[in-house]
Amino acid sequence: MTQTGQDRGEDSAAPRYVWLAETLKKRIAAGDPPVGKLLPTEHALCESYKVSRHTAREALRLLAEAGLIVRRRGAGTLVIATESKAAFSQRLGNVDDLMQYARDARLTPDATAMISLESQLARTFGIAPGGEYMRVSGLRAVPGEPPLALTDIYIRADLAPPVEKLVEMNGLIIEWIATTRGVATARVDQAILAGVTTEAEAARLDCEAGAAALRTRRRYYDKSGRVIAFSDTVHPGNRFVYEMSLLRETEG
Repeated sequence: MTQTGQDRGEDSAAPRYVWLAETLKKRIAAGDPPVGKLLPTEHALCESYKVSRHTAREALRLLAEAGLIVRRRGAGTLVIATESKAAFSQRLGNVDDLMQYARDARLTPDATAMISLESQLARTFGIAPGGEYMRVSGLRAVPGEPPLALTDIYIRADLAPPVEKLVEMNGLIIEWIATTRGVATARVDQAILAGVTTEAEAARLDCEAGAAALRTRRRYYDKSGRVIAFSDTVHPGNRFVYEMSLLRETEG
């Protein structure tokens, strides 16, 4: 593997290990090295790309999570695929990242209903019971890929869009509320839970019942702290990756 000035990420704002992982992904996709051959060792990657051992190790971890390589103790790092098995990689950093998810993973609604927020559902999401909400259920997917997620979105009734508008929105409901109702999202609280798919969820998602899954529960608030909407989403574990970067604050 050889590198160019651009490969070295001199102008990249991404964390070094993310940049290195993306660089290696591109080379693997181009057949360098091909499936069945070994990647350079961590030490060789450090020398070639002028990175730390930690950066090289974290980059290889991302490649392994994407299903591109397997790491075998004493045998090296073997390339096993040229394309990631994960259908979608979600950056987790700010509200704009979550909005980008809605743009890329389009929602196809298949059921709507007006509901009163009962106490059990309210406790699940940590919000006060009562009030009317529109529940929108459907599948999120990237065009040409298997379903990415099964989603239930609960929208405050006074902000809810007309039912006939939902399909043409492609799931950009929160952005529609901001532009049409004039109520922008100022904060999103999110919980991520590990679990398995139920039979009903698996049937909708075209996966095996009991397969590993990630469940995300989100609450969307306006600038005054009022709930705009909340959602419950189930992702098959092998189709979805969360990525985040954490910075340590230093004094002075």
